[in-house]
Amino acid sequence: MRKTTYAFVLCAVLLVGGCGTGNVSPNGSVQRDDWQTIKKVDGREIIAELKQTVEETPGRDQAVQEQLESPDYIAGFYGEPSTALEEDMALQAIEGPIAIQAVEEVYGGNEAFEKEGVLFLENQMYGATQSGVWIGVKNPDEKVQEVIDWLQPKVDSGDILAEPIYIFRSPHTQQELNTIQDEVATVLKGMNQERGSFSLAVNTITGSVEIGHDFLKAAQQKELEKRFPGYTFHFEQEGNMIAAPGMSAIIHPEKDVTEMPVTDGGFIMDVSDGSIFVSGGTEGATYYSFDEAHLLTIGQRVKVEASGAILESYPAQGGAKFVEILPDYKPADAVLSESQAVAKAVEEKGQEYFNFNEIHEVRYDKKLAAWIVKVDDGSEIKVEDQ
Repeated sequence: MRKTTYAFVLCAVLLVGGCGTGNVSPNGSVQRDDWQTIKKVDGREIIAELKQTVEETPGRDQAVQEQLESPDYIAGFYGEPSTALEEDMALQAIEGPIAIQAVEEVYGGNEAFEKEGVLFLENQMYGATQSGVWIGVKNPDEKVQEVIDWLQPKVDSGDILAEPIYIFRSPHTQQELNTIQDEVATVLKGMNQERGSFSLAVNTITGSVEIGHDFLKAAQQKELEKRFPGYTFHFEQEGNMIAAPGMSAIIHPEKDVTEMPVTDGGFIMDVSDGSIFVSGGTEGATYYSFDEAHLLTIGQRVKVEASGAILESYPAQGGAKFVEILPDYKPADAVLSESQAVAKAVEEKGQEYFNFNEIHEVRYDKKLAAWIVKVDDGSEIKVEDQ
């Protein structure tokens, strides 16, 4: 069993906190009238600390050992075994749930606490300096003391450690972050063009607004920063930018036809008003909404860059940002090209058949003077080369 020696910073009271005025509560801890910063950790203002009153923590040690003996840990499911991983897992299994319970009981639930501050866990395996449960309160009052009074007996009994629980002054509440996220989303929707997409999150830890997009121009990014001056924005382009108004979203090959087999992409199996169905090859079976669908034809081999999320139905559903037409394979001695052979196979079997049976391979058989379309159900469709 590993033992840890803890050092504390003491004021003239049992519980460490900002050294302002206070009164002793019935359980011996201190009732605070104000909350001053006692130190900074990772740039955050610590306003109170629990006191590590025991060296032996048999209850916690047992819980940690159970984590380390779990099949997933031994198999390396959570990563390469290390001291940092052990501390992360212990925090998530022990201090994390107990700290969350304390906050919810004192404040009357998660929704109520979101009006007062933020709560998050940091892990060393994801780059944190130390494994920690961070309880941040924007305007600390007597409820902070109640949280401390709730947690300290858990430390005294050896159920949890004091060290990884940090109580700090947060510059924002979770409710404020949720509100700013909604407001930014409304502005982004107004800026968005028809095929554009964006992802949006406000980081609970840093308070920064993180936007992934494929349509925001530099001027629009500056406009967002100007409209929300109290927040830091991080923009990241996701994939190619959408085609500008009036520009086609269809990418044509340098050469329309090639005598070399093409293996990338999937096949257009259906074209309707404003949508295409792409399946087989290296593309999953997906219906895409696409304004230029009428310019495409059944049988073409294409690669699709999706716009936004794909619904995981079968076939899947989504929007297409770009459709790249690949060169049409046509051997020198063949009459039909690959796209024409696939189109004939669809005509023969019916489009509904290909909703649930994807093309696995298309090859030209010179001896048979035919195209062979192999389907993933094991069957082969012979298309006469004429």
